[in-house]
Amino acid sequence: MTMRHKISSLLKRLCQILWQPLIAVILGFLLGSVVIMISGESPSHVYTQMFQKSFFSFYYLLQTLTRAVPITICSMGIIVAWRAGYINLGVEGQMIVGGLVSTVIAIHTSAPAFLVLILAIAGGMAAGALYALFAAFIYQKCNVSIVISTLMMNYIANYIASYFVTFPLKDPKSGIAVQSVEIPVDVRIPRVFEGHTFNWGFFITILIVAAVYFVIGKTIFGYESKMTGLNPVFANYGGVKKNNVMMSAMAFSGALAACAGMLEIFGVKYRYIDAMFISTSYAWTGLMSGLISSLHPVGAFAASIFLSGLQVGGQAIQRTTNIPLQVSTLIQSTITLFVSVKLFTDFKHRKKQKVEAGDIINGN
Repeated sequence: MTMRHKISSLLKRLCQILWQPLIAVILGFLLGSVVIMISGESPSHVYTQMFQKSFFSFYYLLQTLTRAVPITICSMGIIVAWRAGYINLGVEGQMIVGGLVSTVIAIHTSAPAFLVLILAIAGGMAAGALYALFAAFIYQKCNVSIVISTLMMNYIANYIASYFVTFPLKDPKSGIAVQSVEIPVDVRIPRVFEGHTFNWGFFITILIVAAVYFVIGKTIFGYESKMTGLNPVFANYGGVKKNNVMMSAMAFSGALAACAGMLEIFGVKYRYIDAMFISTSYAWTGLMSGLISSLHPVGAFAASIFLSGLQVGGQAIQRTTNIPLQVSTLIQSTITLFVSVKLFTDFKHRKKQKVEAGDIINGN
């Protein structure tokens, strides 16, 4: 194949991947325009301000990239589980558990800084993985839906964390604020620019995206999880051990979610604050970016930055216009809704294939 044909094939594939997300983005902004006009503002002026305040101003661009860090890593956790066919809606809870455990280790471990950091990372990731594995375990033993169990476990994690930072772990100097004491200075992730929250966690995120891309595309686990997600009947018939894939995918997903919580605490907040991951909706925005990108790691990275920019820009236009912050949420939700149409169509198609595969294997 000549270079020209390779480039043509690559462009054709990109068009096939991107056309639906692009249409969804356009429809989302069109719906947002209707709301903006009803509010008595000019859509072109509002969108110009939104993007100026999120991507074309150095200060706000750094805010956008900082916010994109936990969103991106949450989307990586979602991608790993969803590609294997397991709809993990508990990334938020796994993020909370991992962030809290790593904070406790960083605060209460007396050791050299590098050792404390290693223990905090290992402990936080292990906690997130185990929390996700519990949902997989009760699915295996009691046939409890992973969708329901992981969703409900978000609330359990939040209330447990809330108790600990309200009572035994609360900073006595914080007054009415419900938060832990700060982690030691030596274990914090350094900031790139003085006076900005942008830190080296963004570059760690790029490495995580590359690692996830490699794992799901170049390893046996990635192949088996993809086959399980596409058609579990054929995967099982081909010798793939479904339970092992489920356990591995859920543990990997939970560990990634814990990383998102750790990077936010160790790079930005420096302490665990009650409901800090609930109010910011990092996990649910990560879910949106995963759906928009059709569960592709690199696409999810770009989508996470885009959605982060919408949120930062939405906060900015709320201060300078009559447009509420919820307009940016409306645009995000509309984009996700239109993208989800394809996801639902693919799901029905895979379900049909599963039934047909079962009939073939059973000799019907």
